[in-house]
Amino acid sequence: MPDRGSPLADIAVQGRFGADKGTPGVSLSVRHPTSIVTIIARNGKSQALKLTLDRMQGCVIQWAGADQYYAVADGLGEGELYSELKSRLNLLAAVSDQSHGRVILRISGPKARNVLAKGTPVDLHSDEFPVGKSAVTQMAHVGVHLTCTGEDAFEFSVFRGFAESFWEWLTEQSEEFGYQVK
Repeated sequence: MPDRGSPLADIAVQGRFGADKGTPGVSLSVRHPTSIVTIIARNGKSQALKLTLDRMQGCVIQWAGADQYYAVADGLGEGELYSELKSRLNLLAAVSDQSHGRVILRISGPKARNVLAKGTPVDLHSDEFPVGKSAVTQMAHVGVHLTCTGEDAFEFSVFRGFAESFWEWLTEQSEEFGYQVK
Protein backbone atom coordinates (compact mmCIF):
# COMPACT_ATOMS: atom_id res chain seq x y z
CA MET A 1 0.00 0.00 0.00
CA PRO A 2 1.40 3.48 -0.83
CA ASP A 3 2.80 5.73 1.87
CA ARG A 4 0.26 8.21 3.18
CA GLY A 5 2.26 11.35 2.42
CA SER A 6 0.93 14.71 3.52
CA PRO A 7 -0.33 16.90 0.66
CA LEU A 8 0.95 19.87 2.65
CA ALA A 9 4.48 18.58 3.28
CA ASP A 10 6.07 21.29 1.11
CA ILE A 11 3.53 24.02 1.94
CA ALA A 12 3.02 23.98 5.71
CA VAL A 13 6.52 25.26 6.36
CA GLN A 14 7.43 25.69 10.02
CA GLY A 15 8.10 29.21 11.22
CA ARG A 16 6.65 32.50 12.45
CA PHE A 17 4.59 34.55 9.97
CA GLY A 18 2.22 37.50 9.75
CA ALA A 19 2.04 40.31 12.32
CA ASP A 20 5.34 40.35 14.15
CA LYS A 21 4.33 42.11 17.36
CA GLY A 22 4.43 39.90 20.44
CA THR A 23 3.33 36.32 20.73
CA PRO A 24 1.55 34.83 17.70
CA GLY A 25 -2.23 34.85 18.03
CA VAL A 26 -2.54 31.33 16.60
CA SER A 27 -0.56 28.19 15.95
CA LEU A 28 -1.27 26.10 12.87
CA SER A 29 -0.29 22.52 12.16
CA VAL A 30 -1.15 19.46 10.12
CA ARG A 31 -2.15 16.34 12.05
CA HIS A 32 -0.34 13.68 10.06
CA PRO A 33 -0.34 10.74 9.64
CA THR A 34 -3.78 10.09 11.08
CA SER A 35 -6.28 7.31 10.59
CA ILE A 36 -9.79 8.53 9.76
CA VAL A 37 -12.80 6.25 9.33
CA THR A 38 -16.36 7.29 8.47
CA ILE A 39 -19.06 5.38 10.35
CA ILE A 40 -22.69 5.45 9.15
CA ALA A 41 -25.42 3.66 11.11
CA ARG A 42 -27.27 0.89 9.34
CA ASN A 43 -31.04 1.28 9.05
CA GLY A 44 -32.61 0.88 12.50
CA LYS A 45 -29.25 0.56 14.29
CA SER A 46 -28.68 4.19 15.36
CA GLN A 47 -29.19 3.68 19.10
CA ALA A 48 -27.15 0.48 19.31
CA LEU A 49 -24.34 2.12 17.32
CA LYS A 50 -24.35 5.21 19.57
CA LEU A 51 -24.08 3.03 22.70
CA THR A 52 -21.21 1.07 21.18
CA LEU A 53 -19.35 4.21 20.10
CA ASP A 54 -19.78 5.77 23.56
CA ARG A 55 -17.74 2.86 24.96
CA MET A 56 -15.14 2.90 22.19
CA GLN A 57 -11.49 3.22 23.22
CA GLY A 58 -8.34 3.77 21.19
CA CYS A 59 -9.83 6.45 18.95
CA VAL A 60 -11.80 9.68 19.20
CA ILE A 61 -15.37 9.59 17.94
CA GLN A 62 -16.68 12.82 16.41
CA TRP A 63 -20.22 13.57 15.26
CA ALA A 64 -20.34 14.08 11.47
CA GLY A 65 -24.05 14.30 10.65
CA ALA A 66 -27.28 12.45 11.34
CA ASP A 67 -26.27 8.89 12.32
CA GLN A 68 -22.75 9.57 11.00
CA TYR A 69 -19.44 9.77 12.85
CA TYR A 70 -15.71 10.00 12.27
CA ALA A 71 -13.32 7.79 14.20
CA VAL A 72 -9.88 9.42 14.38
CA ALA A 73 -6.67 7.91 15.77
CA ASP A 74 -2.93 8.44 15.62
CA GLY A 75 -0.13 5.89 15.77
CA LEU A 76 -1.87 3.01 14.03
CA GLY A 77 -0.64 0.98 11.08
CA GLU A 78 -2.05 1.35 7.58
CA GLY A 79 -5.72 0.26 7.57
CA GLU A 80 -5.61 -0.91 11.19
CA LEU A 81 -8.40 1.36 12.50
CA TYR A 82 -10.60 0.55 9.51
CA SER A 83 -10.13 -3.21 9.95
CA GLU A 84 -10.87 -3.05 13.67
CA LEU A 85 -14.02 -0.95 13.22
CA LYS A 86 -15.25 -3.00 10.27
CA SER A 87 -15.03 -6.13 12.38
CA ARG A 88 -16.50 -4.56 15.53
CA LEU A 89 -19.32 -2.59 13.90
CA ASN A 90 -20.22 -4.84 10.97
CA LEU A 91 -23.85 -5.43 12.03
CA LEU A 92 -24.38 -1.84 13.22
CA ALA A 93 -22.75 0.40 10.65
CA ALA A 94 -21.04 0.81 7.31
CA VAL A 95 -17.43 1.97 7.65
CA SER A 96 -15.15 3.59 5.10
CA ASP A 97 -11.45 4.41 5.44
CA GLN A 98 -10.87 8.10 4.74
CA SER A 99 -7.21 8.24 5.79
CA HIS A 100 -5.90 8.90 2.27
CA GLY A 101 -8.79 11.15 1.27
CA ARG A 102 -8.91 13.68 4.10
CA VAL A 103 -6.45 15.97 5.85
CA ILE A 104 -6.79 17.25 9.41
CA LEU A 105 -5.55 20.76 10.17
CA ARG A 106 -5.22 22.27 13.63
CA ILE A 107 -5.50 25.81 14.89
CA SER A 108 -5.00 26.92 18.47
CA GLY A 109 -4.32 30.07 20.43
CA PRO A 110 -6.12 33.10 21.83
CA LYS A 111 -7.19 34.31 18.37
CA ALA A 112 -8.26 30.95 16.93
CA ARG A 113 -12.00 31.72 17.24
CA ASN A 114 -11.42 35.11 15.57
CA VAL A 115 -9.72 33.50 12.59
CA LEU A 116 -12.40 30.84 12.18
CA ALA A 117 -15.23 33.37 12.55
CA LYS A 118 -14.01 34.97 9.31
CA GLY A 119 -15.07 31.90 7.37
CA THR A 120 -17.98 30.12 9.03
CA PRO A 121 -21.53 30.96 10.13
CA VAL A 122 -21.14 28.54 13.08
CA ASP A 123 -21.42 30.29 16.46
CA LEU A 124 -17.98 29.58 17.90
CA HIS A 125 -18.59 31.12 21.34
CA SER A 126 -17.49 28.60 23.97
CA ASP A 127 -21.04 28.46 25.41
CA GLU A 128 -22.41 27.36 22.02
CA PHE A 129 -19.43 25.40 20.68
CA PRO A 130 -17.74 23.76 23.69
CA VAL A 131 -14.88 21.27 23.74
CA GLY A 132 -15.92 18.07 21.98
CA LYS A 133 -18.58 19.65 19.77
CA SER A 134 -18.39 19.16 16.00
CA ALA A 135 -20.08 20.79 13.03
CA VAL A 136 -20.18 20.16 9.31
CA THR A 137 -19.90 23.53 7.59
CA GLN A 138 -18.12 25.49 4.87
CA MET A 139 -15.13 27.78 5.08
CA ALA A 140 -13.61 29.51 2.08
CA HIS A 141 -16.10 27.64 -0.13
CA VAL A 142 -14.68 24.32 1.11
CA GLY A 143 -16.67 21.74 3.04
CA VAL A 144 -15.08 21.14 6.44
CA HIS A 145 -15.70 19.02 9.49
CA LEU A 146 -14.90 21.30 12.44
CA THR A 147 -14.31 20.06 16.01
CA CYS A 148 -13.45 22.02 19.15
CA THR A 149 -10.60 20.10 20.79
CA GLY A 150 -9.68 22.51 23.57
CA GLU A 151 -10.55 25.89 25.06
CA ASP A 152 -9.01 27.73 22.10
CA ALA A 153 -8.16 24.77 19.89
CA PHE A 154 -9.89 23.31 16.83
CA GLU A 155 -9.34 20.68 14.20
CA PHE A 156 -10.87 20.65 10.75
CA SER A 157 -10.95 17.83 8.30
CA VAL A 158 -11.01 18.71 4.60
CA PHE A 159 -10.88 16.62 1.47
CA ARG A 160 -7.27 16.08 0.42
CA GLY A 161 -7.80 17.81 -2.92
CA PHE A 162 -8.83 21.04 -1.16
CA ALA A 163 -6.11 20.97 1.52
CA GLU A 164 -3.67 23.30 -0.24
CA SER A 165 -6.16 26.04 -1.09
CA PHE A 166 -7.72 25.78 2.37
CA TRP A 167 -4.28 26.07 4.01
CA GLU A 168 -3.60 29.22 1.96
CA TRP A 169 -6.93 30.72 3.05
CA LEU A 170 -6.22 29.82 6.70
CA THR A 171 -2.78 31.42 6.69
CA GLU A 172 -4.12 34.58 5.01
CA GLN A 173 -6.83 34.91 7.66
CA SER A 174 -4.24 34.38 10.43
CA GLU A 175 -1.74 37.01 9.21
CA GLU A 176 -3.23 39.96 11.13
CA PHE A 177 -2.82 38.09 14.44
CA GLY A 178 0.55 36.53 13.64
CA TYR A 179 0.83 32.78 13.37
CA GLN A 180 3.28 30.01 14.11
CA VAL A 181 3.37 26.91 11.93
CA LYS A 182 4.45 23.88 13.92
